[in-house]
Amino acid sequence: MLKYQVENPGGEAPMLDAFGIYQHHSRNPQENFSARVTRQNPEAKFAEQFALAYRDKFSKIHSGTSKRKTFFVREMPVFGNGIPDLLVLSWSRDREMNLSTCLDLEKLDPTVRAFEFKLSDWRKGLMQAHRYKFFSNVSILVLPNHKMKSAAPQIDIFRKLRVGLWGFSPETRAIACFYTPRPIKQQIPKYGERAIRLAAQSFRSQFSPLLKLSQAVQ
Repeated sequence: MLKYQVENPGGEAPMLDAFGIYQHHSRNPQENFSARVTRQNPEAKFAEQFALAYRDKFSKIHSGTSKRKTFFVREMPVFGNGIPDLLVLSWSRDREMNLSTCLDLEKLDPTVRAFEFKLSDWRKGLMQAHRYKFFSNVSILVLPNHKMKSAAPQIDIFRKLRVGLWGFSPETRAIACFYTPRPIKQQIPKYGERAIRLAAQSFRSQFSPLLKLSQAVQ
């Protein structure tokens, strides 16, 4: 369920205090992983479980970064470069995000992490994740922990391509980071900028009621 808190001191734009995980939809955006779970395939269910666990463990996994505020979007197409199963934008805590800035996420200088999930075919997942480097700062393939024995011996390939390799156990919510590349500039910066703008559009569609409230109090 989408959760947010509105603060409005002195008539300022409402502040977004908490973010959920959102399903991108071009016409009828819906809130996080709704009741459609029953119609999901196993890979989509795996992606959902990972996203929820990663959101809760983000600060611990990325303990060395100051960019701890996050926005998660599921299945957002990015201009011929594929559809990442999960796109995560993160920015510094000292850069407050309110409704007046949500339409221009680029001002927050976010780090963009793209995730691909596969239940078995790690080679196909690697190729898909590699494409996401065109618009993301970090691209990561996530496999079930019990499937890591087939991919882990090929870790040098992941290092050479600078694609991360993580394992995840839905039962324990454990995330094993076998290889995590450092964030770097997108291979094609304009694609990165477009991905951020698309995320902003998804953000706007989710919070359109609050946008109207913001306009009303200004």
